[in-house]
Amino acid sequence: MRTWRTVALVAMILFPAAPAQCETLKVFAVHYFPDTPFPEFRALWHEGFALAQGQDYTSHQDGLGAYVFIHFQNMIPKEIRVTDLCVDGVKLSEGLGRTNDACGDLYGHSIAVSKIPDIDKEKLRAAGEPVWWKVEPLIVAPKGVGQIVVRLKRQPQRESFTVEIVLDSGQEASPIHVYKNKVDPRFAGVYFTPNLDTIYAYLRHPKGAIKPTRVYLDGKDVTAKARFGLDGAVDLIPVIISLPSPLELMSYHCLRIGFSDGSAATSGVRAWGHEFVYGIWGSGSDPRTAYRNWAAHNFNVHMGHGDKATMEMSLDPDGFRFLQSLGFRNMATWYGNARNPIFYFLLDEPDAQDYGIDDLPANERLGLLGQALVAKLNELRRLDPKVPILLNVDGTYKPQNWPTYHQLADIACVDPYYQGELDMVYTKRPGRFWTFTKPTYVRAVTEISQSACQPKPLHVILCSTRYRDSKPNSDYTGRYPTPEEKRLEAYYAIGAGAKGISYWWFTAAGECYGMGSDEPAAKALYRSVGLLGAELRTAGPIITLSQPVNLDVKVPRLVSVRCLARGTDSLVLVLTNDNVLCDRLGTIYKPIEKVMVSVTLPAWVQPVDVFEITIDGIKDVGWEIKDKTLQLDLDTLELTRFLVATSDPKLRGELQRLYESKFAANVKALKAE
Repeated sequence: MRTWRTVALVAMILFPAAPAQCETLKVFAVHYFPDTPFPEFRALWHEGFALAQGQDYTSHQDGLGAYVFIHFQNMIPKEIRVTDLCVDGVKLSEGLGRTNDACGDLYGHSIAVSKIPDIDKEKLRAAGEPVWWKVEPLIVAPKGVGQIVVRLKRQPQRESFTVEIVLDSGQEASPIHVYKNKVDPRFAGVYFTPNLDTIYAYLRHPKGAIKPTRVYLDGKDVTAKARFGLDGAVDLIPVIISLPSPLELMSYHCLRIGFSDGSAATSGVRAWGHEFVYGIWGSGSDPRTAYRNWAAHNFNVHMGHGDKATMEMSLDPDGFRFLQSLGFRNMATWYGNARNPIFYFLLDEPDAQDYGIDDLPANERLGLLGQALVAKLNELRRLDPKVPILLNVDGTYKPQNWPTYHQLADIACVDPYYQGELDMVYTKRPGRFWTFTKPTYVRAVTEISQSACQPKPLHVILCSTRYRDSKPNSDYTGRYPTPEEKRLEAYYAIGAGAKGISYWWFTAAGECYGMGSDEPAAKALYRSVGLLGAELRTAGPIITLSQPVNLDVKVPRLVSVRCLARGTDSLVLVLTNDNVLCDRLGTIYKPIEKVMVSVTLPAWVQPVDVFEITIDGIKDVGWEIKDKTLQLDLDTLELTRFLVATSDPKLRGELQRLYESKFAANVKALKAE
């Protein structure tokens, strides 16, 4: 470790520090990233902010916010802690006042309820109105590095503002200038192989495909261990870093990549990786029977919201061994609630909880729980630093809700329940039927969330329930999602960058009646997502390390395609049939025949094999390459196709062996039902 820390100083010379620094702390990168607008999805957002009060605040009129990332190094031979930030001279510990109302034991924080003078409130609002901030890690070792993240509700009114870092010693660093019009390269994704010995990083540069020249991990030059993909016509730059030894699970690292034009991208990341998560929420009648049945339907994680016996199965030694035998893990709600949890669940739907804190007008509540969630995350990290933390964001105050919270935890999560939106068409807004005739709502939410959470991974929860209208005297009962809808939704999510999928929920009770019901439609849905799980988990080693990329693709009308890059060796084409209609009765679609696909390959991919991943394993497809263009003859497209073009001659065999060892028997049994 001493060698790495020594080289870190060399790295800071190669990448000059920002002007702000003090004897104790040196700032070497400041990035301002505004939220990305998605005007093409505006028709999907219709709830408004304050309908209960008779007002209809349309969310898209309230503007977009931004994130500020500040990267620093501890320059003294003892640990330091960042305890506060000053924004344009105003301490956030004072500027983010606490609400009287709360969500359980979580209180809101806002400039609006603080006791600072009005002139200081206006300073914070002019600087973009900070909502929450955090630092990682909490304790920075000598010569170690850290990252400060600040969420702004709005874009600043001025071109720049200042941030001062306050340390536990009481010392304040010189002001750091944050410039809102400075455009920097950015990491779109940073992912780790399960054994933590390889990093798959993806970058976008505002000037296009500028050549990376240096790669640093915690200040150590690892350029010689990196492979780059560069194509002037492609907006994504993949970088694969082979490490000399595996990283420690959940250890914090600073990844920095410099470019030939003198710019650099910087990201603070924690090292973790695992197989593709295919999760289920809820309970069955008997926990052991339910777990066996879920495993037979190709699920591998219980996400939560189950009964006590289901949630605490792993705490019993025999129960833990039972889950291990099934290849099953749990997400826990708190330290000690599960043995060897895959994630901790920080909170469900903070945006919806924000709405319930009534100190402020309804249209000013988004983000209130941010600072309390930072404190909760820090406490969980202190109790168990080896487990990633997930935060699920609902659909309240959309679309600003997703960017507001997606950088807070290790894993961003969303629950775009198309079924609820479709039901709302019939119970409240029939004039919007045209907007929800197929589940592209899932694609929209995933694309926005992928943009907002980058470079973190994104988990998407899909709806597997039928709803009963909770409005008094209503006799409306919605239907279960169809197998066709779930297949399309999963493909929309994966094509937009999701790294895991789960289903809300299994429990056949209450207003949300889950797919564990004995009703024929529920059984058909359950069987179909089980088959789909075999397909997606077989593709898991590609999906979890991939990143959406924009390529020149030609497909027939009514065929939609999204592309994923897996490092520099593989390209995925995610095809969906757009000739689909969904309504209160079900789903109808027409297959598309004689589908020919043509894609201009990025320079870094030179395929030696092209194949399809299906519920029956790996299948051949007709393909050829002409003038650097991959041409595919796919015959008929029913609903979806998952196509892989790779320069790795071993990939097909590895994925087929994975399928045969884990999923083939389950698929055979499900098909026999």
